[in-house]
Amino acid sequence: MDGEEHNHRYTVQKLFRRPHGSASIMRAVFLAIVLIGSLPYAWSCSAVAQVRSAEVPGTAASRSVPSRDQRASVGRGPSDVTQVLKDQERANAKLEPNLSVLQRWYGLNDHLRDAHNLDLVLAYTAVYQRASEDIVGGAQGVRLLLDLYDYLDLSPPPGTPTKEAAGGIAEFTGSWTVIGANSPNRGSFGFSIESRHKLGTLIPPQNLFLDAGAYWPTAIAFNEFDLSVLELYFEQYFADGAAGFRVGKMNAFPIYDYMSLKNPKTDFLNAAFNLNPAIGWPSFAFGVAGIVRPVEQLYVIAGIHDVNGGPTRGIQTFFDNKEYFKAIEVGWDSEFDFGNGNIHVLFWDTDRRSSTKTPGSRGLTIGGEQAYGRLLPFFRYGYSEGGGTPLRHLVAGGIGLKGVLGRPNDAIGAALSWGEPINNQLFVDQKAAEIYYRIHITEQVAFTPSLQYVKDPPLNLAENELYLFSIRGRAAF
Repeated sequence: MDGEEHNHRYTVQKLFRRPHGSASIMRAVFLAIVLIGSLPYAWSCSAVAQVRSAEVPGTAASRSVPSRDQRASVGRGPSDVTQVLKDQERANAKLEPNLSVLQRWYGLNDHLRDAHNLDLVLAYTAVYQRASEDIVGGAQGVRLLLDLYDYLDLSPPPGTPTKEAAGGIAEFTGSWTVIGANSPNRGSFGFSIESRHKLGTLIPPQNLFLDAGAYWPTAIAFNEFDLSVLELYFEQYFADGAAGFRVGKMNAFPIYDYMSLKNPKTDFLNAAFNLNPAIGWPSFAFGVAGIVRPVEQLYVIAGIHDVNGGPTRGIQTFFDNKEYFKAIEVGWDSEFDFGNGNIHVLFWDTDRRSSTKTPGSRGLTIGGEQAYGRLLPFFRYGYSEGGGTPLRHLVAGGIGLKGVLGRPNDAIGAALSWGEPINNQLFVDQKAAEIYYRIHITEQVAFTPSLQYVKDPPLNLAENELYLFSIRGRAAF
């Protein structure tokens, strides 16, 4: 696509803008009613379990973030293998045997942990998302959509644009400690195996943002691929846990740009609040990453990762193509009586990807959060240059609240964002917001309705506003 065509599309886009009408307002009201109306049953059926869990110290409901366990890990993010296993171990510790129909699984898991230092988690997460509008119909809209898929190097779905998508993630996660099981200088193998799939819709939820006309994903991670080994790595720690490294096939996303709520399986779905579309992330790929703590609260994380990897690919391209994502992050973990926090600066650089002709890019991100009792405000600023990312600037911030209405495990998150596209001559800036309410039916099962609002969606020629309603469920054992 040349510059003349870009300018033409920008002009057409502005001409087709129209005021937001009463019909869209009514749709928003309807979605809000559905969101609120879905809460009472799930809210009421788990009150007893939530009260019991509040009495157990050190659990996911009671601890501050980031925890000491997270501080000692290369993978600090909530979706990292290490943190998933630790969170699930805390949840399972509160399980009452006479209430569980999965005691054989828990008994096997306990035996493997005690006898062989092997931790395992099985989980399934599903989401349904519906948009208030799709991209403008007719031949012009379909042609524009196909061009956008080509521009973003994605395979277009069959048929015309759709307003809904549903998908699921089946996952098997584990860690086998082979050195120093009860020592901070532990050595272990970690793995993650997943299948991601559609659930009866034309497209997976991660692709719905294009059909709706938004500029970045509104359901990140819910894409589509066959059963694959996403991660298989070895990590080792030294100096009483003050230094360590990880090597193998891994996910760079939970290693850098730490945020407690950047897990699309449990918290925010919108990419502005978890993935950070102002970073030229690699996929699941071979890499090496390490952490050093000169003092307890100061850390430095650095790594190099293959940009040509993928869920179904091996590690050979790391050595053959020699095209990498490089990153270094410097951060400070605060610790106060009222809660823990983090502030960090991430510098990154991504090589040009010759196989897809994706330009090289580089940038920085500044982020932080600080817990105040049950409240967790957070912020993020990202900058990118070079053309390899969707955004040049990203500003995002919000707040999380745990212990809603006396239920210690339930959580609410709300956030706002603004993003300037890397090509600001073609696309207008986008503003987005999201609010969710995670309701724990039990320690292992959660139900999360959410609502997203997108102002000035750059890829939609006809709408000034979009609403996206989602229902998400997760079970982990």
